Amino acid sequence: MLLNVNVGVLGHVDSGKTTLSKALSTVASTAAFDKNPQSQKRGITLDLGFSSFKVEKNIPPHLEPSDAIQITLVDCPGHASLIRTIICGTHIIDLMLLVVDVNKGFQTQTAECLVIGELTCDALVVVLNKVDLIPPEERDAKIAKMKLRVSKTLQSTKFKDAPIVAVSAIQKVEVPTGEGMDELISTLLTSIPDPREKRSELANLPFLFAVDHCFSKSGQGTVLTGTVLRGCIRVGETVEIPQEKLKKKIKSIQMFRNPIEEISPGDRAGICVTQLDPSVMERGYLAAPDSLSACQACLLTGVARIAYFKGDVCSKQRFHVSIGQDTVLARITCLRRVEETKAEEEFEYVEELHDKDGVGEAREMVLEFDAPVVAPMAGVVIGSRLDTDPLSSSCRLAFYGTVARVFASSQECRTSLSVYRHKQRRGEVERVVDPRHCIVRDLFKAETNWELFTGLAVTVTFLPSSTLATTEGDNADSIPGVVEGSFGRSGKCRIRLSADLPDALVKRFSGKAGKKLSKEATTAENANADAITAANKLSGHLVVTLNFKKHVFDATKRFVQ
Repeated sequence: MLLNVNVGVLGHVDSGKTTLSKALSTVASTAAFDKNPQSQKRGITLDLGFSSFKVEKNIPPHLEPSDAIQITLVDCPGHASLIRTIICGTHIIDLMLLVVDVNKGFQTQTAECLVIGELTCDALVVVLNKVDLIPPEERDAKIAKMKLRVSKTLQSTKFKDAPIVAVSAIQKVEVPTGEGMDELISTLLTSIPDPREKRSELANLPFLFAVDHCFSKSGQGTVLTGTVLRGCIRVGETVEIPQEKLKKKIKSIQMFRNPIEEISPGDRAGICVTQLDPSVMERGYLAAPDSLSACQACLLTGVARIAYFKGDVCSKQRFHVSIGQDTVLARITCLRRVEETKAEEEFEYVEELHDKDGVGEAREMVLEFDAPVVAPMAGVVIGSRLDTDPLSSSCRLAFYGTVARVFASSQECRTSLSVYRHKQRRGEVERVVDPRHCIVRDLFKAETNWELFTGLAVTVTFLPSSTLATTEGDNADSIPGVVEGSFGRSGKCRIRLSADLPDALVKRFSGKAGKKLSKEATTAENANADAITAANKLSGHLVVTLNFKKHVFDATKRFVQ
């Protein structure tokens, strides 16, 4: 039985990723080794390149009883401007080879690739390349020094125990097989996590195939190359392009030029269909019919900031979002799940996503896309600031999360989710009409729409002057009440209490009595201590507090409590 394992080759531009892939590989596939004329002209990788090699001997025990291990190498671009392509490539890999120029160490894109690797895969091997450029007498010392530096960098990541191998990938006369290549292959095999249990679970799900290239082949049809993410498919069955709602019958399937009848999760293959214009799809998905569709918005769960990002992540901002096979602009709304009932999930609106925000709670985010995208459920989503100068040393990756729900339109998202923003207003009792009724000022403005607030609950609390200035009266006794409506045209309102105010407060705040008592309290220089104390006890404010929730996505701007 042949076990295919997908290994991503990532690193800073010109660290030798393509040369390393070429040195390891025995079979070249789609766009391998910079076949693109522009890649050859510019001397850099512009697209994902695929190649492979087989290992039939010395298979590690955890990968037995496989007859052979096929390593499919995914050569990702290293240039900063091609970060979208890099992210697409990492969604299909089981292990990452992080290539580092031993003479330069970690560079900007090396760090970004490490961050992406933490989000998308569970295993890493660091390759210190270009050791042939170090004079032989200095080589061992310089390699040991660089291994120590890289190891320290990895300590703050989940890859702190990742192996580090020094190699010379370039083919030279004095080192015909390359230095360290045998050690690299051996390390690679022992580091590969066994993917079979996970893949057997994925095999029972609807078919999903990540397409990375699409081209026509004379006399056969259109070939879509890619990797199976979940499910299985056979020759003769029907697949769908979700973005276009096109259904096509599979004519043939090949894996590295060998025709086969069926493919399953983890397989790298080419699927041939007929009567499909290759220009319809450059990169995207093939899926089981009617199992996946384009969406205009989605809800993410498990959202967190990327620690190395120095900017703000705030609601209403727009970020470049890499989701599935696409990178599009999206408007974000940060949320926190408040409670989950049988009726609906309720979320609290959050202004900004902080490093320590909501520790111990699930954090969510709504994304509203500028253009429709195909977003597989449970897929990892990465938000970035790709408009930042690519030559800058700052990290452009801002946050990540997992797709929990998708919505056909932004309107469907806004009507389906209950998102509230907590609001508080404070006013002051101007006059007590009777023990159950008060006139309140400073709670509303003159232009207030009273229909929105009439009937909402308030609390009335007496705060002595000293308390008002210090503790805000959190421990003071409060009497609940409701807003009855407006009073006059200046924004004052009437409130009705559910219990009587104490007689002393009624006398203190009813008309002229309050003014007289206040004057006595402030001018009693010759009064005895008991009189001053008695006056001070009633010197204060009746504070009215209105707490309510505003529905963020509700066009009617209704308030609830």
